[in-house]
Amino acid sequence: MSTTQNWHWVESYEDLYDFLAQVIVCAPDNFIPADYLADDHQLNLERAFLELRRGVEYATSRHKGIDKALLEEKLKSALASYREGNAIQGAHTLQEFERIVFS
Repeated sequence: MSTTQNWHWVESYEDLYDFLAQVIVCAPDNFIPADYLADDHQLNLERAFLELRRGVEYATSRHKGIDKALLEEKLKSALASYREGNAIQGAHTLQEFERIVFS
């Protein structure tokens, strides 16, 4: 894995599936540091949601009928819940996002 400035966790629709599961389990602050990544590439809540937003592009290109605005709203709502200290609601909202994208 590269640690260049353009390195990403989500680079495909399949990556989005795996990454989303990791975020649901680890958010908001239980991300495991990866010893092979520089500090500025370690996963945190903000970086996780940037990656999930990247994943919206893969999801909407894979499934033309998916409402991009709805997915973005789900991510915005989940992030807000995590920021407000409501991890359960954040995880539930990410699971709603998951159902839309992968069902």
